[in-house]
Amino acid sequence: MKKLLYPLAFPLSAFLFVYSCSAEEDTTPPPQVQQPTPEPEAEISQFTLTVTAGEGGTVSTEGGTYDEGTEITVTATPDDGYEFIEWDGNDNQSNSFTISVNSNITIQANFQIIQSNENYYSSGDIIPIEPVVFYDRELTINGIKLLAAGSIGGQEAVPDSWVYKTAQVFKLLMESDAEGIDSDAQINMIKTLKGEIGWHQGYPAGQRIARGGGNEYSPNFLDDNRNQSYPGLEAFEDALALDDMVWYKNIDSQGTGDDDINEIIEHTLHTIHRFGVRGGVEGSTEALNIEAEEEDITNTDIFLAMKEAYTNGVFDIEGYGGDINNRDAWPVMLKEYQYLLTFGMWEFSEFWEGGSLSPEWNDNARTPSGIQANNPLGYELYNTYFKPVISIPSKEILREIFKDDDQGESGYIVD
Repeated sequence: MKKLLYPLAFPLSAFLFVYSCSAEEDTTPPPQVQQPTPEPEAEISQFTLTVTAGEGGTVSTEGGTYDEGTEITVTATPDDGYEFIEWDGNDNQSNSFTISVNSNITIQANFQIIQSNENYYSSGDIIPIEPVVFYDRELTINGIKLLAAGSIGGQEAVPDSWVYKTAQVFKLLMESDAEGIDSDAQINMIKTLKGEIGWHQGYPAGQRIARGGGNEYSPNFLDDNRNQSYPGLEAFEDALALDDMVWYKNIDSQGTGDDDINEIIEHTLHTIHRFGVRGGVEGSTEALNIEAEEEDITNTDIFLAMKEAYTNGVFDIEGYGGDINNRDAWPVMLKEYQYLLTFGMWEFSEFWEGGSLSPEWNDNARTPSGIQANNPLGYELYNTYFKPVISIPSKEILREIFKDDDQGESGYIVD
């Protein structure tokens, strides 16, 4: 069979063109996509939280080591009879709060005993003072430190029995349930005596007790050289708010029970009036200021009442220099005036020898009505500032405690 030859469908040149295009085709491989290099994981910082509790309570956690930014809730829980007061190391003063741990932290919960009114009425026992600094024993009663002279300076020690009698008198002067007492004001008085609040804050009131009189000691512990004679005495006394003395067997005493009552009531009142009553009733700090060497007191209630008593012939100042304008004598005048005013309002003049202290205190002012008539500013002063905080001790009880020839029992009971 004869083979048929068909012409090419495309000219050769076309074939060559196709081939030529194929030969020049771009064979470069497509670009590779760069994968991002993984970032290294950030290192997490860690910090320590330390949580502790002071005496009187617990905390919910002791802390530990935590990642930065961790939030931890801490709670302070007081024990019975205590209350939470603050955190050391943190400004948040709530008993429970959440803290973010961003640094090393140390905090402590602090607690204190809950103070009720009853806590301020305390009857301590005699304890030794070591080392001895003229005084060798002390007893704290309602915030007042009683300091008893030891066997020193040629004198025998003040007997414990007299210390307990002094403490019992202070107790009788601060009966919380006595008639007319304002309990809140009396508590303020005791806080002031303790040096917890008030114008002598930080310096608790003290009552020094020694034998006979200053000149009975050789050398005299009250003279200007006392610190050389009795090393350490001045620094010891400077830490307290002190007035004058309670004397055991006062050199002026006749040895009767009434003499002892007069002695001990007068000088315990000096301490209470100056360091406690001035601080009890609201406004008393200004009204009863007798610190004439520090401030102008000529317009205070106490000075005006004393000046009225002097002007009206109730209060004689001959024993204090006789000059009502002698500023240096004012503190002593005012101290004595308060005691005499109180004795008159209590009708306690029977404890004075013969029942009279004239002319120092006029017999026309031995009763409340007499004071109201002759020293009305004093009458108002007593009822405003003294009566709400000082209780009137029973004459019968005082005479049971103080009998002639140093007899009688204190009746003092230690807490």
